[in-house]
Amino acid sequence: MPTHDDTQTFEVCLRDGATVRLRDATGEDRESLRHLFFDLSETTRYLYFCAGVPRNDAWAERFVALGRADGSSSYALVAEAGGAVVGIARFDRSKDQRSAEIGILLADPWQSRGLGAFVLRRLTAEARRRAVATFTGYTAWENRRMLRLARRVFAHLHTDCALGGCYLTINLDDDPPDGDASSVVPDPSSSTQAA
Repeated sequence: MPTHDDTQTFEVCLRDGATVRLRDATGEDRESLRHLFFDLSETTRYLYFCAGVPRNDAWAERFVALGRADGSSSYALVAEAGGAVVGIARFDRSKDQRSAEIGILLADPWQSRGLGAFVLRRLTAEARRRAVATFTGYTAWENRRMLRLARRVFAHLHTDCALGGCYLTINLDDDPPDGDASSVVPDPSSSTQAA
């Protein structure tokens, strides 16, 4: 299993000057992910899981599982600031391997600061590297932030909203290569650099 030292790391600077590292999730993130889960507001938990989720150990373990990826059909990355995990995003490929369902969650204090766009761009770059052509996702219709973020990052976003939520479909072949991936810069201290 990879460790933090084995992962490719990208450093991003948010519009308010804060610096965040994006890197592959590893087994070493377990406790940080538990802390992130227990720090989430009730609203953020509801918007991510599309259901009322209690703040307990059973749900914390389900949340920690988001950081586990098998390397072939799923991928997970974390956003890290000040040594703490402040966000997680992942995709899980479908059986045909050409489409993948995505999810992204940021800690409450890190929402609406521009971090989500960097995370989605990094997730997209990794998906393209793995020949994923389409992202799909589902969000509660109340999750206006997520819908605005997806529209900002993906030029060709298709939404199908019905009672309770919105299904999102993004054809990655229709969007410019890597979106604005030039703004995601490899961290020079990372042991693995981007090509």
